[in-house]
Amino acid sequence: MGFVEELGQGERGVRFALPQGFEVSEETNRSAVLVDKTRGFSLSLGHFAHRLDLFPTYDALLRRDVERHARDLFETCFRATPPADPKARPRTDDKRWSPVVEVAPVEIGGARALRVVHRLWYEPGRETLMGHLLVPLARGLFEVRVMPPTSRQTGIREAAVADRALAARTAEDPAAFLRGIDQRAADDPALDASFPRHPLSVARKGLRFLLEEAPIEVLEPDVQTRAGEDEITAAGFAITPPPRYRLVEKDPPSPKLASWSRVSFSGTDGIQLLTVSRTGTRLAERNGRKLARIAEELTRASVPAGAEAVRVSAVALPDERGRSHAETYHAYANGASRQQSVFRWFTEPDGEVVMMALGAAMCVPVDELGDDAEAVVRSFRRLGAKKWWQIF
Repeated sequence: MGFVEELGQGERGVRFALPQGFEVSEETNRSAVLVDKTRGFSLSLGHFAHRLDLFPTYDALLRRDVERHARDLFETCFRATPPADPKARPRTDDKRWSPVVEVAPVEIGGARALRVVHRLWYEPGRETLMGHLLVPLARGLFEVRVMPPTSRQTGIREAAVADRALAARTAEDPAAFLRGIDQRAADDPALDASFPRHPLSVARKGLRFLLEEAPIEVLEPDVQTRAGEDEITAAGFAITPPPRYRLVEKDPPSPKLASWSRVSFSGTDGIQLLTVSRTGTRLAERNGRKLARIAEELTRASVPAGAEAVRVSAVALPDERGRSHAETYHAYANGASRQQSVFRWFTEPDGEVVMMALGAAMCVPVDELGDDAEAVVRSFRRLGAKKWWQIF
């Protein structure tokens, strides 16, 4: 049974039948691309193990995550295929400009979902946008991407806005007036009817199609629980994850580790990962320096093969409550993307080494990752035992 057929029968926790007029052009066991030339856009379907938190309490944090990671992806695309002009700079150099057009929660049959529209390229002669519909499920995440064709004519909507504004302006300075027209005016949905083939208009058209004409039936919706401690029974420990991190269910559960994901706008990009592992390695004595040396070797080994501009650091932290602690860090370039991870290592009372790692794109401040790492370390407890600072 293929992926599209599984979706049609609801095997993935969501039912999505192949819409009339679309054909499958690519398919794997977890994704598919559907094409319909008459509608002017393609659909990319994917089912991911990652979890998306849409708890209303963290709505502002979600929007910050989407903005942060969409900017990072925009800059990654710019580095991957830079303009011919070597002096050109990405639009995101202007911190007032955002590649994010829309971020809006929606409901599908009573289940919460997320709608996002953002730009990937925005240069003279090239403008590319993408729409996302993200549906959290009990067993992961279902995503449909609306992919309009890339426009070779840029600035059409912007020019129309400028022309209309100048025609209605008063006697103020024209240059100052034009500077006051921001991106939101050009992206106004009211202009879509005047520019039906513009990629932004097409992206919105595709999302309307998904929500109104090709209904998605959520059979196993995600249950948005309140924040708190997660007990990992198979691995024998519990932690309190930072906000918006959701436990990734593994089948079968791992006897040593667990992972959490913090999704922004996509099942493949803009994802932060948290991993906690009881390594099985034991140190016979408290020795932070030895722990740091071992941790540094393991951190170097975790850098993907072929990565460039690799940086690795390690430091022994002061012993606390009779436990050794160390922190390591790595950063690297993988093609045009820039990735980093903060690792914390500490020993349990029986000498077992526990590893905690937070990985994210370089757009996430390392101090923020460090603060979250410290909070996770302090929340760690073995099941059936008190939290470590309560032992003494």
